[in-house]
Amino acid sequence: MEGDMNEMFDQVPGLVVGEPEPGVFELLIDRPHRRNAVTEEMMRALPDIVERINNRPDAAVLIVRGSGRAFCAGADLGVVNQRRRTDPPWRWPQLMGREAELLDGCEVTTIAVVDGPAVGLGMGLALSADICVVEPDGYFAEAHLALGLAPTAMAWWLPRMVGLQRASDIILTGRRVAGAEAAAIGLAARLAEPGQGRATALAIAREVADKPRDMARYAKLALRVAQDRERMTQVRQFGGMANRMHRAWLAAEHGAAGEGPPGTPGTSGAGGAATATTPDGE
Repeated sequence: MEGDMNEMFDQVPGLVVGEPEPGVFELLIDRPHRRNAVTEEMMRALPDIVERINNRPDAAVLIVRGSGRAFCAGADLGVVNQRRRTDPPWRWPQLMGREAELLDGCEVTTIAVVDGPAVGLGMGLALSADICVVEPDGYFAEAHLALGLAPTAMAWWLPRMVGLQRASDIILTGRRVAGAEAAAIGLAARLAEPGQGRATALAIAREVADKPRDMARYAKLALRVAQDRERMTQVRQFGGMANRMHRAWLAAEHGAAGEGPPGTPGTSGAGGAATATTPDGE
């Protein structure tokens, strides 16, 4: 990535920040060996990165993209499962339920570039951007139910983006929504040519940066306020209750918390220590 931002941003493993053009910042999720699955450290670093960009009066756009062949495969469940053995039971559901809010505090225009899998938390991160650019090989999948977690943030976002019927289909089945379909139904604003996702995002960024930057921030704020955002908090609280009920059921059925059926996060069953992916393992 162009631009040396080391003096502005603390070094966080898996996150690289650059400024490829004046006023245009770029956040690279850089864990290709884990398909850019994010760790707790990365999630907790994002608000600080966003705040530092907010404090730059010359900042106009933040582009978010993944390294290699994935946008973001979700939370790194290898790390999650290690922490679940010692952390309070509500810690990870609360943290993972905020994926659609990770970019929410960003005052400048945010653009996500999805050129590969955007799964679970990764899907929420992509859709929380103001503008999502998808390539034909990019796809979205809501994986929370397959992992035994309530899709709290997506239950708020998706119906507003694609309608209740399509949102129900995407959340309840966990199916993939590929690039062309994503653009057609409103999950993405632009369908880029293969390999041109970043170039398309930069072209959009230039158009935004050409506008008065303070007015662009106000315009974004007006759009966000109009979305009745307090209701997402209500949905997240309901999701937390659902997660607690599910854990109680597992404890009753299998004798102890964390000893759920094969594939349940935090257990020794198949799939218990894998990266968050779509149900078919992609």
